[in-house]
Amino acid sequence: MRLTDSQIRQMVMDLYPEIERFNIDMSTEFNEDMDAWTITIENGADSLSTHMDSSYVSSCLDEHNCVYFNNQMMNVINNYCMESGSCSI
Repeated sequence: MRLTDSQIRQMVMDLYPEIERFNIDMSTEFNEDMDAWTITIENGADSLSTHMDSSYVSSCLDEHNCVYFNNQMMNVINNYCMESGSCSI
């Protein structure tokens, strides 16, 4: 069974409360051709995205095996918020 946008969003929000704390917009989209999820965070005109294979995202959600996902998202949040100064509390 394919995951839904709301499941992916909730997983990301549970793992990264900084997204809400920094008031960052987040979107998720499934790409049928790539069989992957695109997760995009944005604030105004600035945005960053990461792509995750759907089988990996399912494993992360079902088995809590999220090392690669955690690394990807931390890099996105780090680059977007912390290093760029785009996010303020």
